[in-house]
Parts: sequence; structure tokens; C-alpha cells
Amino acid sequence: MKKLFYIIFSLLLAACEDEINTSPVPEAGMVLTFEAVVIEQPQSRGQVLNVNDNNVTRDFKAGDSFGLFIIDGTGDFVQLIDGKNAKNIKLTTPDGKAWNLNSDIKEVVHKLGYHYVAYFPYSEAFNDCMSTADIQSLLTAPDVDQSTQEATDWMYTDITSPKANAVTTLKFLHRYAKIDIYNSFTQDHSNSWASAYQYTKTVDDSKVEHYRYIVDATAPQTLTVNGKYSIGDKLTGIKEFTYDCGDITIENGRHAIIYTYRMDERCAVDLGLPSGVHWSPINLGTETSTYMDPAAIASLGNVLGLRLAWGELYEKDKYSYATYINDPYLDTGTSVLPLDISGSVYDPARQYWGGHWALPTSTDIQELIDNTDVVSTETVFSDELGKNINKITLRSKINGKEITFLSNGYSINATVSQTDYLYYMSASRGGYAYCGILNTNPSMRVTTNYRYIGYSIRPVLKDLYIYTNTDKKGIVLKHIDDLAVDLGITKTVTEDIGGVPTEVTYKLLWSPFNYGAETRVNLQSYNRTPIDEDAFIDKCYNSPGMRLAWGYTEETTYFNTTEYESGPLVKKYNFFNTSSTPLDTRDLKPEDDIVQLNWPSGWNIPTAMDLKLLSDNTTITKVTVDGRSWFKLTASNGKYILVPPTEFIDDKDNTEKWGSAAYLQSSTAGLYSSKKHTVYALNLSGTSANLLSTAGRPTGLMIRPVKYIRVE
Repeated sequence: MKKLFYIIFSLLLAACEDEINTSPVPEAGMVLTFEAVVIEQPQSRGQVLNVNDNNVTRDFKAGDSFGLFIIDGTGDFVQLIDGKNAKNIKLTTPDGKAWNLNSDIKEVVHKLGYHYVAYFPYSEAFNDCMSTADIQSLLTAPDVDQSTQEATDWMYTDITSPKANAVTTLKFLHRYAKIDIYNSFTQDHSNSWASAYQYTKTVDDSKVEHYRYIVDATAPQTLTVNGKYSIGDKLTGIKEFTYDCGDITIENGRHAIIYTYRMDERCAVDLGLPSGVHWSPINLGTETSTYMDPAAIASLGNVLGLRLAWGELYEKDKYSYATYINDPYLDTGTSVLPLDISGSVYDPARQYWGGHWALPTSTDIQELIDNTDVVSTETVFSDELGKNINKITLRSKINGKEITFLSNGYSINATVSQTDYLYYMSASRGGYAYCGILNTNPSMRVTTNYRYIGYSIRPVLKDLYIYTNTDKKGIVLKHIDDLAVDLGITKTVTEDIGGVPTEVTYKLLWSPFNYGAETRVNLQSYNRTPIDEDAFIDKCYNSPGMRLAWGYTEETTYFNTTEYESGPLVKKYNFFNTSSTPLDTRDLKPEDDIVQLNWPSGWNIPTAMDLKLLSDNTTITKVTVDGRSWFKLTASNGKYILVPPTEFIDDKDNTEKWGSAAYLQSSTAGLYSSKKHTVYALNLSGTSANLLSTAGRPTGLMIRPVKYIRVE
């Protein structure tokens, strides 16, 4: 049974004691602290092939919001707090863990007799609710036609009483919830979805069909799915596959993500190949009908599996032209088989395993050969052949990972020949009568052989999901506050607080990498499977980042002084500074500070003074990163940041540029010069730093964000 998943949030930075049992002053109240609990009951299900082994969670995601109502001692909703609306208070999470008030009121205060009720997700449609019954009435089932409606996942809480001397817990239960069924076979199919459930059908970029059901989650319900796939035509030898997903019981909206294909894509071996292709660790036909963990995969490493002719989906007793679906000598000019069967109806890897699996092409096999070394050959016994065969281990030259292949030989007529060597089918046709194969006779190579012969098959993953810059930025933003580097730098400024000039001290925390570093990191996965976020962040550390002209909020392909000088930013910021003393001004308005726009609260493009404090309080040395000499700025507390030597770009393409110097942009306008429009920037060269006062605003410079934390 899955444990309760706790998500804690605080409406203020400091938790306050609950004064219910300590003679509270009814009108004074106290700041409220909550704990939210999502209760997920387990699901029972039939024999559903599920790559996550039923390990599916309902987690809050960044940007999620719920609505909160306060019930007073008379049972009515509290209408106002400090003269501002207190109904349907919106709370939003930036990271799925902490929760922040997202309304006009600054704090929720608890008073004697108060109770609370909440629902998820937040909607302004609840603004006029006058009772808990009104809230429940809006938690309604979706329309019958869901073709334009996103998934519904209504959750709610019962009326909750505060806890003495503890946080108040909101226990969310599901009212309506979704179940997603992913059908990854791409061929025509029929099915008998339970008619009691309405569903939305979508097809993603990889041609995978998604059936999304919305079900009432207040009582267990059962959904049964069964059907059949028709693949190919008479030439394939197989008319249809059938599947039958047993009963799936839904309790309190626990999501079920069901894959109808048979082989888990997560098992694929990433050899670091330039194309990004991943190879299966086992042959086609050795898979089991249940989820395969690493131990199950290892136990099948000596099994040969299916042996098929090129373009066929079934095994035969005899492999010859007479039994082949497309005799190239008799059917000249009438062949229905394409030059490349990868991912087609004639591709057995795609048809048996589904998903993104496919036969490798001859190019894929050559890439494997070019980027691996044979590190061992051992003798193993094959039950299928009743004799010893060779097990060959290949090791990647790129990342050191290994993969094994078996010397399977090939089937011709009714016999198996050449079992001392590898013969693995490719998806590529090699001439009218041949196909490409992986072969080790006499050495590892790509060659061709007759298509009618029976070969073993090693599938690959070919369809990649390439993470967009928006996706990658989301990962960085989720972690950036925890990654901030404290170099022990503080500064004191005078601010107008309530009309009174007041000295305020800030701690400066620095980003560990330049703004936009994630855009230079290639990140990809199959079927959007979970990635190693720590490994991705590690790559960001070694990435140069994004160059921007002063005030630009999008990366450009070309830096052009003439275009910048005639643009709106020159009119908006047509001034310069007159003091040569490094200034502590954020001349860029928030709407033109790309860091303030896109990063969490507190992060900014640094001022000129911030950059001066950085150079004054660190020692600059050189370190080697990916073969290049980077700047290491180390503070007295031992903490440091690394800055790549990316130079600057002026009036040319924004291509990746490396050199011996680095330039970091500030938010402070520069001094007057003949260029007229300038900005302060920090120049790193050798082991010294120089704060430039007349860097050109149209110039492409890197940005190292800084976070301001007020020191109380």
C-alpha cells in the first residue's frame, strides 16, 4: 500500500503556535500555518502491462493552485479580511512543495471557532460559493463531449478543525479523477472500451493514442479494456494481435497509466552514440509477459528469441524463396516491401514490442561498430540450438557501457548455419534480393545477405523526445534556489520605507552558471520518460549560457548595432550615468530584466556594484573545464563560481564563441562615450577583473544572475 504523500506549505516564513487552548483573544487571531495531505488509496488491477509497475503518484506540480474557504463560528464563510475578499483564497506552489498566497490579502489569520475547507484545482467559478454544498455542487462530472476539455482531477477536503499547538492539516480526497490508457501500436485497431465511461482521444507526435477517462472517484469503479490490432495484410502472415487488460479498479482517483506494448523502453542501453539511438539488451522474442526488471533481463542474455525473414512477422519451419512473402526473382517490379522497413507494418520490432522500438538500419549498425570495442568473447550453451555459441561483449568508446550479442548464425531451408558468427537483421534493403545485416564473419561489419533467410533481431529505440528550452528551463528553475552559491558577500543600501530613508542589508547569492546555460545542453529521452535531473544540472555547470543585448528578453540570431539604435530600448533608456563610481542602480525596468521575468522572486541581473563586490571579494584563478580554461572566482569562505571565457559578440551571428576573456552584463547604464548607449560590464581576463563602464548595449554579453536576500 502506498504511503501518504505529504506536501507541506506555510503561509508565513515562521510557524506560530495555535492559541485555541491558550485563552486566545478572539478578535486578535494568529497567523495560520497549514499542512496539505493528498490521500491516495491503492488500486487493484488485472494483468495490465504497466511500465511503472503500478507505481504512479499524484504529485502537485509547479504552478498548481487550490482554493481555500474559512468557516467562522456561526458556520458561514468569512467574507472579508482587512476589508479585502477572503472567499476562495488562492494558494499557488512554485515547486510542488511550498505554497504561497496568491491573492490581495497578505496573511490568513486564525480566530476562535474557525474551520477550513479547500478544493483543487483553483477556479474563479467558486468565487460566489456561500456554503460547502455550493463547493460540492461545482465539483461536477465533465461534459459528455470531452474533445476540447483537458483532464479533470477534482479534489476536496472535508471541513477541517484546527489542531492545538500544531499545524492544521487539510486532507484532500478525489471527487473526479482521470485514468490514462496509452495505445502505442500505430496500426489499425478495434476495441471494446467500456461504454459507461466517456473519454477524450488524442494522438501525440509519436502517433501514440491516448484515451483519457474521467471517472467518479467517491466509490470504487471498474474499467475493463480489451480489443485487437490488425497489422499489415496477407503478406505479413499475421492478421491481428489481441490483448485483454483485466479489470482496473479506481479508488480515490489514483492515476493508472497503462501501456499496451510489451517491452519497457527504460531497459534500453544508452551507449552514448552520436545519433542518440539506444539498443535493447535482449533479442526480440525473449521478452516476458510481465514487467522485466534488470535481473529478468540478465537471465535472458543467453536466449536467441525469434528468427525471422526480412519483412515477415512469423517463424517458419523452412526458410527459402518458396516460403518467402516476396520472391525477388518471381515478383520483380511488384514488390510491396519498401527500401527501409523500420517502424513500418513489416518491422517486427515495432509490431511485437510497440512503442518507439524499431529495427536498426544499416547506418545504426555501422554507428554501433564504429563506437564500440569487442572486450570479451565467451562460450555459452544455447538450449534453442542444443550447442555452444559465442557471447560477444561490446563496450562503448564514449561512455564505457556494455552490451552483449549472441552468435546466432542464420536459418536457411530447415537448418541453422554459421553459429560461430553474429547475423542480425537490419531494416535496410541491400539490393533487390538482399538486406543489410550485422555480421562478424570474418570480423565485425555491416554486410548483406539474402532476405528470405531467418535472422535474429536486436531492436533499437529510434523515436526521441527532444526537450525544448522551455522544458529545460523548468528543470533549472525548480532547483535554482537550492543551487545558489553564497560567497559571503553582503551590501547595505538606503531604501525608502514608509517615507523614511532606511538602511537595509542584503546577502548576495550567485547563480552557479550563466543565464540560459540549459539552452546549450542537449537533453532527450524516449516517450518523455523521467530523466536524471541531477545529471542535467551537472551539464549546465559546464555550459556557456545565453548572450543578450542590454534589455533584450529573447535570444537573437544576430547582434546589430544599427537595429538596436533604432529600436524602442534606446528611446526608453536614452540616458547615461555621470559618476565614475560603480553604481548600485537597476536601470533596467523589471519588464526588461530577463532574469526577473523568468526566474523566481529575488533573482536579478546584477548591478554594477554587485559585479564590483564580486570581483573585490573573490580570488581569480584558472581551471580546465571540458578542455578549456575557465575563470574560478573563489571567496574567503571557500565557495566559488566558474565563469566560461565566452568573450562578446558585436555585429555578427550569435554563434558559440570561446576565447580568453569573459564579459558579464549588469543592469546599470554606463558612462557617456562616443558609442552613446553603454552599460557597465565585468571583464575577466587572466587572473584579474575590470569593471568596464562603456560596454556597448547592443553587444551580446553573458549574464550571471544574482539573488537578493534581505538580512533582518
